[in-house]
Amino acid sequence: METSPILLQVLQILAGGYGTSFSLEELTKLADSSIKSSNTYSGYLAAERENQALVLDVLLFLQKQGLVFLDFDTDYSVITIKGLLKIHPTILSN
Repeated sequence: METSPILLQVLQILAGGYGTSFSLEELTKLADSSIKSSNTYSGYLAAERENQALVLDVLLFLQKQGLVFLDFDTDYSVITIKGLLKIHPTILSN
């Protein structure tokens, strides 16, 4: 099964900011290069909401896998050690 580019990009963004939490809006903007968007203003607003929904779906999937922690009260996410090891498998080796 092929891994979604947006899934990997969200994990990489969170891993790059290890120890920092990211809001859903921040993650959506940072992952925007992997998400197709519309050029018109009204299309842009609809695409932004659609992109946020896509990123939220990815975060929920990653949380179920134990790779991220998603705070449902604030919509902030942070990568877990398990998620960090998924992106950088040799990070703990000397």
